[in-house]
Amino acid sequence: MSKKQKKRNKPYTGENAASKPVVRRYQAVVRSPQGEWWHDHKKQIKIGAIVICGGAAFIYLIYEFLRLVF
Repeated sequence: MSKKQKKRNKPYTGENAASKPVVRRYQAVVRSPQGEWWHDHKKQIKIGAIVICGGAAFIYLIYEFLRLVF
């Protein structure tokens, strides 16, 4: 009995491989003007809040250290 060759099920990923079209589905969300602004600026606000809190904690620690030393 001869061996049957295994079928290839791995997709080709080389330079000449045919690319399948990508289907992207978007869903619209109705937001208030304030909600839209928050959605657009959320990342910048969170990063800014982290930087401000970190800076305030650092300044407080320096103040306590200087008060302890002097």
